[in-house]
Amino acid sequence: MGIILALIAVVYMLRPDTAKKLMIFFQKGRRIYLDGIVNLSLAAAFFVGANQCRHPWVILVCGIVFLAEAMMIFGLGSKKANVILDWGLEQSDELYRFIGLLIGMMGLIVVFSA
Repeated sequence: MGIILALIAVVYMLRPDTAKKLMIFFQKGRRIYLDGIVNLSLAAAFFVGANQCRHPWVILVCGIVFLAEAMMIFGLGSKKANVILDWGLEQSDELYRFIGLLIGMMGLIVVFSA
């Protein structure tokens, strides 16, 4: 999981337009709920695997982050979530690169904690 997060981070830092295309994809219809399901699945995977890691609290925190994101998506609904996606699409490429850096750091922390 950590390696996948790090690879996603590299893509976001090198090609911020890819992140924007992904946001446009999730804006159509009720696709945002697919993102919520993915986040919920990732949270479950982190919670289940936490007790088998060197630093389980780090993995639990990552699971909590994914769970919070899933709860926010399902709690807001597609219309309000699309407003947030609209705001995100207006942001600069530098912000996407910074977010990619944060995702990469999270991925590396997961790798070293596993």
